[in-house]
Amino acid sequence: MAKKIKIGGFIGKLFEDASLLFWRALTIVVTILTLFIIGKSVISIVKSKRHINRLERQKSEYLQKIAADSTMLEQLKSDEFLEKFARERYNMQRKDERIYIIEK
Repeated sequence: MAKKIKIGGFIGKLFEDASLLFWRALTIVVTILTLFIIGKSVISIVKSKRHINRLERQKSEYLQKIAADSTMLEQLKSDEFLEKFARERYNMQRKDERIYIIEK
């Protein structure tokens, strides 16, 4: 078993305080680095979740647009709706009629 040498007086107290100071400083440095790394990860996670939420909203909007376009495509297969659509959208007319356009 190793013998401990105890240094007394002022020099012993100085080394004891220096050792305690070293371990306290090391603990503070490790704690700060850990908090920095964890904080950076948390910020990254929050940004990723926001981005995912934004993409989910866009996905639902696009799915609604796809459904509306599919419905329109099915309706355009009908000659009556196709004529109505062309008349309203592109101001088309038959040979024997007049169209008055009223803008709002």
